[in-house]
Amino acid sequence: MGIMRDRNFDNFAEYFFNIELMKNPAFLWGMLLLTAFLSLPISCKKQPKETEKPKLIPTSVTDIDENVYPVIRLDDKLWMTENLKVTQYDTQSPCVNDTIFEATDKQGVDCNRPYFKDARNFKESPFTDGLNSVSRSALGLLYNWCAAAGTTGNNTTVSDTVQGICPNGWRLPLPADFEVLCDYFGGKELAGKKLKSSNGWYSYSGTDESGMHCYPAGLAIKNDISLVGQQTMFWSSKSEIGNNAKADILRLFYNLDNAEIKSNNKIQANSVRCILDLDNSYVGF
Repeated sequence: MGIMRDRNFDNFAEYFFNIELMKNPAFLWGMLLLTAFLSLPISCKKQPKETEKPKLIPTSVTDIDENVYPVIRLDDKLWMTENLKVTQYDTQSPCVNDTIFEATDKQGVDCNRPYFKDARNFKESPFTDGLNSVSRSALGLLYNWCAAAGTTGNNTTVSDTVQGICPNGWRLPLPADFEVLCDYFGGKELAGKKLKSSNGWYSYSGTDESGMHCYPAGLAIKNDISLVGQQTMFWSSKSEIGNNAKADILRLFYNLDNAEIKSNNKIQANSVRCILDLDNSYVGF
């Protein structure tokens, strides 16, 4: 059978395909395999990897309650320069669904129950007369150790890098962090004066050369608030185990230029400052 020369190209291709199919059924399979092969580069094409966005060193940190805290960089650490005042654990904390209750006269308080106490409105003349609205707000909340560390009981400890009550990515300081902080400002004998704020203390205010703005937030033992205007203490993550267990703190007192690193009963409520560890993943590190 001859092929008419005046067929158009499409008819010719269809005619040729049908003839070949009748002569050789394997022709069809070959065409199907060829079509599948030609489609592979499209369907199996590797997608380009998403490049990780560089992390910028933050100038502030926001907690889950949307409180914003300024920060200061000291070498490879960022420190909050205000006391924590959040009332719940952040989304990445193992304690995210746990409750921190506010201690009141009607609620029992012990080491097994995370609690906080708000001393910002506490007044005791003449010790708190130097606190204005700004410095009172910066006092933050007072937390017992299990609230700060996100654990319960005297018979528990936590890891060195525990998040606890801190915002996501941040952690409680270690005593070693307090040591470095003090060394940064002349050692423990001189650091207290440089860490303390330049106002708000009952007397002998600091110079605040550090920029840490450490106001005298006082402390709470169960429902009783004391020493506001005179003292501040910051929890660390290091603790002891036992019925009279204690955890390490950094302590500043109104009439002392030095800073103390010592241990304190876990049931007491103190202030919290959190740390962010910087590494090469941050731009500008």
